[in-house]
Amino acid sequence: MHEYQNFPPYKYFSRVLKNCPKSALVYIQLSSMKNKKGIAKVNKPDIRKDFLISPTLFRNLITPLSYMGIILYKEDDRMYEIALLGMPEHV
Repeated sequence: MHEYQNFPPYKYFSRVLKNCPKSALVYIQLSSMKNKKGIAKVNKPDIRKDFLISPTLFRNLITPLSYMGIILYKEDDRMYEIALLGMPEHV
């Protein structure tokens, strides 16, 4: 049951599954990486190791999530800072 605390909210996850199912696994992985404020920080050199996909494919999978308003992300030369919207904060 401990894993369900890091699982995305049903309402947002069902939207992802219906509209961009290819991004669903990345969304689950990001939700498990988030901090208490709902932000996941992903280092670009670690994308291949952590997500088992290329950095280009990672960007292509998070872009639809951003268009749907499920995440907001900032990118620089070495990392992504991804805010997962609708995530309950654990105090």
